[in-house]
Amino acid sequence: MVTEAVPAYDVVLIDLDGTIIDSEPGIHTALRYALVEGFGIVPTAAELQEFMGPPLSDILPRVYGMSDPSDHARFFELYCEKYFHDTEYEFDVYPGVSELIADLHAHGVDVVLATAKPQESAERILDKAGLRPLFEFVAGSASDGSRQEKADVIAHAFEHINADGSTHRIVMVGDRELDAQAAQAHEVDSILVEWGYAPEGELAAAGATHVVRDVGALRALLLPS
Repeated sequence: MVTEAVPAYDVVLIDLDGTIIDSEPGIHTALRYALVEGFGIVPTAAELQEFMGPPLSDILPRVYGMSDPSDHARFFELYCEKYFHDTEYEFDVYPGVSELIADLHAHGVDVVLATAKPQESAERILDKAGLRPLFEFVAGSASDGSRQEKADVIAHAFEHINADGSTHRIVMVGDRELDAQAAQAHEVDSILVEWGYAPEGELAAAGATHVVRDVGALRALLLPS
């Protein structure tokens, strides 16, 4: 007898870059444009990799010593100029992720995007990937660059879906330590995936509920048989 998979969670929050899609080439092109055109900085590959996850308010001061809010605003303006008009659709969906999201949706799970990417951009990308109808809500940063902290993004999502860790079984799926930290701040579970952008050693020390190597292992946690 074949048993029906029973979802482990009522709500699955899932990150975009590094979790659903590999968007690194397009993002790096836009980052390089903003740094060169705005500040005369030619970034190294390692410096560009620093941007894959944390908010600009953390990276710009730490990597380049930029603490002036006007510099942050200028950087964001130039980045958006390049990214939104040229490189936004330079991405690939990781193999097996679309199918897993579709199966979660089919099993009645509320799948919610939780990303630091601007919300309008995230919605366009999901549309391009053919995934938007599978999401209950898309939570991202605001168009002015605010609400980039993942804990704030999750709070924004909870407000709109009228759910939190006290009322529903919720997990945050992402690829960086900050995803696990945001989940902990909201007292919900977290699963970190190894196929994203985390540097070596980050995920093991992140304190996530689970760390998974591939989509099959993620599926086993979210839709156990």
